[in-house]
Amino acid sequence: MIKVIIYRNKNKEIFKYIITGHANAAKHGEDIVCAAVSVLSQTTVLGLHGVAKIAIDYEINDGKLTCNLPKYLTKQERIATNLLLETMYIGFKSLLENYSEYMKIHDKEV
Repeated sequence: MIKVIIYRNKNKEIFKYIITGHANAAKHGEDIVCAAVSVLSQTTVLGLHGVAKIAIDYEINDGKLTCNLPKYLTKQERIATNLLLETMYIGFKSLLENYSEYMKIHDKEV
């Protein structure tokens, strides 16, 4: 089971996400659920770092990805991060509609 944990601030903006686990929907290398979650989460890391130029803190290990935004962002940086992170979130929600037996999303305000 893949767990997607989204952390939001009091303004409901995503400031951190953690992805753990494996879907086990198919054999290793053929699992489209794992592949889709990996692409969404890792492309978001690439977009935050390479396109929005945000100094994110992230770690990718087998079956786990953690991404933290810096505490202080300019208004322009926050707009860019919101677009990328909410797009990722919409992608996860879309996957959940068809593959809920293989993944869960926890959306937390902290």
